[in-house]
Amino acid sequence: MVEILLFAVLSVYLAYRLWGVLGTRTGSEKQRQWSRPETIDDNVIILPQKSTGQHAEPEVAISVPEPFISQLKTIKKSIKDFSLDRFQAGSVNAFRAVVQAFANGNTERLEQLVGPKVLKGFQAAIKTRTKQKETMNIDIKDVDVEIEDIILAKTIAQILVRFTSDQVVTTTNKAGEIIDNTNLITNRMIDRWTFEKDLKESGPIWLLVKTESLA
Repeated sequence: MVEILLFAVLSVYLAYRLWGVLGTRTGSEKQRQWSRPETIDDNVIILPQKSTGQHAEPEVAISVPEPFISQLKTIKKSIKDFSLDRFQAGSVNAFRAVVQAFANGNTERLEQLVGPKVLKGFQAAIKTRTKQKETMNIDIKDVDVEIEDIILAKTIAQILVRFTSDQVVTTTNKAGEIIDNTNLITNRMIDRWTFEKDLKESGPIWLLVKTESLA
């Protein structure tokens, strides 16, 4: 955005918040600083995103890793109906929602989706864009998702998710002219997001606590 990743139960629109750190990569930077369909599932909050009607819904390839048997057993003690494949599906919707909120300069929505630290970075980048009277557009063509690791430290569970996405990112000036990526080149971007939950807490929300751009 009944469980999964950063997703809490979503009633038709966002009911819960995602906290964490986010970034996105243009291909040159190592650490980003940023610088849909809506479905309700038992374990997943599908974070809604606006449909422009200009593009068909992109395909989502979900890679199911070898089971983390002991870790999942521990998680399911707190989240009895937890499902790794549902978690992955929900993470894709979260990825799209956060990236689009940043591109659109929607700070109100970002306040619902990210934590205070990353929010400051987003606000600074959006403020700079606004001052320069520039706008950003990010068209996510498709996303592959893979669970890289599940880490347990006492009652804290972390799930590391790798997103491989094809995106067309453009910047437009105040005259409406594209000043960045004028050829509309599709770039391959690889991100790792870390979602965290205190298993002592009964709520369904997984917090986004870290993001990285991978070379």
